[in-house]
Amino acid sequence: MTIRSLTRSVAVLSPLPQYHVAERFTLAFLMAVLAIAFRALLDPVLGHVAFFATVYMVVAWSAVVCGLFPTVLATVVGFLGVFYWFIDPRHSLSVIHKPEIHGIIAFFLVCGALIALGEANRRKQMKLDGTILALTTEAHERRRAEQQLQLAHDQLEQRVEERTAALSQALTQLKSEVEVRERAEDQLRHLTLRLMTTQDEERRRIARELHDSAGQTLAAIKMTIASFRFSGARSSDFPALLSELNKLVDEVLQEIRTASYLLHPPLLDEAGIACAARWYVEGFAKRSGIQVRCAIPDEIPRSSRLSELVLFRVLQETLTNVHRHAGASSVSITLGHDSDQLTLQIADDGHGIPEERLSRVNGRNGHEGVGIAGMRERVRELGGQLEIRSGNEGTTVSVALPAAQPEKAIPA
Repeated sequence: MTIRSLTRSVAVLSPLPQYHVAERFTLAFLMAVLAIAFRALLDPVLGHVAFFATVYMVVAWSAVVCGLFPTVLATVVGFLGVFYWFIDPRHSLSVIHKPEIHGIIAFFLVCGALIALGEANRRKQMKLDGTILALTTEAHERRRAEQQLQLAHDQLEQRVEERTAALSQALTQLKSEVEVRERAEDQLRHLTLRLMTTQDEERRRIARELHDSAGQTLAAIKMTIASFRFSGARSSDFPALLSELNKLVDEVLQEIRTASYLLHPPLLDEAGIACAARWYVEGFAKRSGIQVRCAIPDEIPRSSRLSELVLFRVLQETLTNVHRHAGASSVSITLGHDSDQLTLQIADDGHGIPEERLSRVNGRNGHEGVGIAGMRERVRELGGQLEIRSGNEGTTVSVALPAAQPEKAIPA
């Protein structure tokens, strides 16, 4: 017998639950009818013996599967069917004319024994089925708990891996930020040192220029005044000395005015970037001897004071670098304006910036000059862009600033 057939036979003999009342009674009744039909098929073979053989089988099966009262029903139906159709005289339920009274008594005794044994077996089977069901349910619950535990374990491992990856990424980012901050601090220290050095150099330059120009002129004025005292007001040289004194005073005023304009040109506040740029470029061309080609419109709508100031400082710093380092013979300056931004481009025909230094300048690694760093920071503060391109044909500095800027303090 295979496992499948054994399973089927066990399923056929498994007791039906007590609460399946209609199913138990219906099944017992149908089995009794089937027993009567089966007896009719066997009637040519059995004849007048073993009238209740098929009913016994149904009673035994019903006692195990259907329970006590459905089995009683099957017994009664089976008995009546066999008694009516197969015991002579047939087709009669009268007991008086039928001599099989002993067989009838034996039938009920055997059926009672079968019902008692089947009921006992049914109760044991139902108890066993309950135990098996409990064990099966417990095993199923245990498997489900194990699956849930395994799923929770897998989810926990996944979360641990994700958290570990996130922490690793955060640690890497933190290290990167620390390195960036350390690099920025180094740049700040370097820039501060360079700024202090540049300030000292600029102070010495201004002091030297004042001493060499205004100081000497003031000394000449002092000597002319001394000549006044020596010669007296009636001397024939008085008009010439007065004219010389006036000329020297004009030179001092011009030198002081030039120095003041270079520090902060009044034209920038009064007339705007176009006039201030043209004035500065003209003076630069005279002082340096470098040919300057300007493309500056006669009138540019006034923009933010900060934007104009930053553009002027970029122009100053770039032309100073051209004069000191580029070895250029000509410079081209283009100033533009539209509804969105101000643009300034300064291109020279000098020998250009060495590639290594240019990469450091564009990389902003803290080793660029103070002037370039200052220009870059001013432009960046206003949300603009500064680009430096250089090659064998010269260097080009391009600046673009938003036309509208909030009014906030930026050092001049």
